[in-house]
Amino acid sequence: MQRTTVWSWLIGGMLLIAQSALSLTAVFARADGDPVAPTAALGAAACTFVACAVFAIGVNRSESVVGRRPGGILVLMSLGVVSLVEAAGRGSADGASTVLGAAAVYALTLAAAIVIARAGVVPAPWSWIPLAAVSLALALSLFFAVMVPLLAPHAAGVKAWTLPATMPALIGVVSIVLAVTTRPGAARAAAMGPQVSHG
Repeated sequence: MQRTTVWSWLIGGMLLIAQSALSLTAVFARADGDPVAPTAALGAAACTFVACAVFAIGVNRSESVVGRRPGGILVLMSLGVVSLVEAAGRGSADGASTVLGAAAVYALTLAAAIVIARAGVVPAPWSWIPLAAVSLALALSLFFAVMVPLLAPHAAGVKAWTLPATMPALIGVVSIVLAVTTRPGAARAAAMGPQVSHG
C-alpha cells in the first residue's frame, strides 16, 4: 500500500509543538517578570486556534480528525476561540476569572480529545493519546497547584505549568509520526477495498 503524507496532521502537529514552545516561554518569562510573557502566551493560543482549525477541517474531508462532523468541528473550534480569549484577557483578569478561563480551556480540551477518540479517523490506539495527555496534564496541574505549595512554596509557580505545557508537544509528535506512517480511517478502508464475507 502506497503511503501519502496526511498534511493536516503534519501541519497540526508542528503547530502543537510550537504551542508548547511558546507556552514554556510564557511560563518562565512570567516567573522572571519578563514583559514578553503575555505575547508568548498569546502566540501559544494562536497556535492552538490554527491547529484546532486544521485538525477539525482538514485539507480534505478524510484528514479531518472528526470526519468534519458538525459537533466535532464545534468542539475543536470552541477550544481554539476560548484559548485565544483566555490568553488575551489573562493579564487584566482577576484570580477567579483566570481560574475559570483555565478550567474552560481544560474542559474543552477534554471534550475535543473524547470526540477525536470516538470519531474513528485516527487509528487506535493512537486516537486515545490526546485523552491520555490531557488527563495527565490535568492531574499534574492539580498536583502542582495543590500539593507543591504545601511542600515547596517557592517552586509552585513555575512547576504548576511546566509539565502540562509540554503535553501538546507530545500530541504533536504523535500526529507528525502518524502523518507519514498511516492514513485516516476512511482512506484506510478504501485502500483495503471491499470486504467479502465468506460463509
